[in-house]
Amino acid sequence: MYTLFILILSFFVISISGSFTESSAESNWQMRPSLNISETYNSNIYSRTNETGDFITGIGARLNTSYTGANVALQTNYLATLNTYAHHPALNVVTHDGNVNVDAARWFRKLFREVNITVTENFTYTPELRDYYFDESRGGADPLSNYGIRTGRNQSFRNASSVEIRLPLSHNQNMILSYSNLLTEFPDPRLIDSVVHSLSMGTRYVSQRNTLSGNIGITRSQTGSVDLKNYFITTGLRHMFSPFTQCEASVGWDIIDHEIVGHTSNLRGALRCSTMSEFLTYNIGYSRELNAGSGVSTSPVVSQIVNINIGGRHTRHLSSSIRANYAENNSLRGDQVDIKSFNISAGAFYTIRAWLEGSLSVSHFRQDSEVTSAQDIKRNLIMLQLAASWGT
Repeated sequence: MYTLFILILSFFVISISGSFTESSAESNWQMRPSLNISETYNSNIYSRTNETGDFITGIGARLNTSYTGANVALQTNYLATLNTYAHHPALNVVTHDGNVNVDAARWFRKLFREVNITVTENFTYTPELRDYYFDESRGGADPLSNYGIRTGRNQSFRNASSVEIRLPLSHNQNMILSYSNLLTEFPDPRLIDSVVHSLSMGTRYVSQRNTLSGNIGITRSQTGSVDLKNYFITTGLRHMFSPFTQCEASVGWDIIDHEIVGHTSNLRGALRCSTMSEFLTYNIGYSRELNAGSGVSTSPVVSQIVNINIGGRHTRHLSSSIRANYAENNSLRGDQVDIKSFNISAGAFYTIRAWLEGSLSVSHFRQDSEVTSAQDIKRNLIMLQLAASWGT
């Protein structure tokens, strides 16, 4: 079944590259299909205390699509990957990842002048949720990240969606209304499904090199059959030291009403700095926030994450990156959850041709846990990948 699936997808990608290259150039649609082949050594394929290693061959088909119309701009990305294990064929699996971004500002401005609205959707279906995933565009953890918690190998589905509306109040100030939803499902009964809704309203004021922000909101989540309500307030300041260097700090307070724990509170906050030069980019950050979709507990879990990312461009064709992350996940009350983990990775990326790229990456992950569904583990990964793309 997996072989047939990937063959159909590959045929679809190749067909699109030939059928739409000319037509998309003459329209508002742009499509860029690609194929990638990877070979990975994973020293702990089950994510358990007792390590079992194997070689994994991945064949992926990706389709990037963008549309720019009179009223709406649309970007989509979908990736299906067949992963086959050399010595454990029962673990062969097809993973799915994708995202959708819709910018409806031009349509919305027909009704309300100078109003921006953005809709985003991200999903993944995989046996291993991302333990770490720093997103430079968001300046923090990606919504699909599991905040440093690695459970045993289990199929999982995670979907994150959001809507953001920006209304200008003056030349320097705007109001931001946002809604987000995070759904996490596990077939394994040892892990806990969750759905999280968050609604917030805030304002942002720009003055020369400084940006002041304030935000209030409510988060309601259901973890298993347990309900949680969280009322929060946050204030922040971002300062531009130069066009290439900036720092941002925020602090706030959570007031939590939990079905079992009762009423409690939590300090939340973040500190992030970034700088870039002609050849190097640096990101460093710290965050403390509730992790409502941990999958390992129905009680409120607080995640603290420190991340360092360094990227370099050495030549026109060669670039590299080094990343380090440390996370602590603890129950807000009691000792039900106590998980510490760190991850360090490095990668090199080389453009062989305009349509062909190669990469080599290595990583080491370690987790110390007091939770049975997230064991003490060590894992080393080595991946070699080639990716070819066509289209506009």
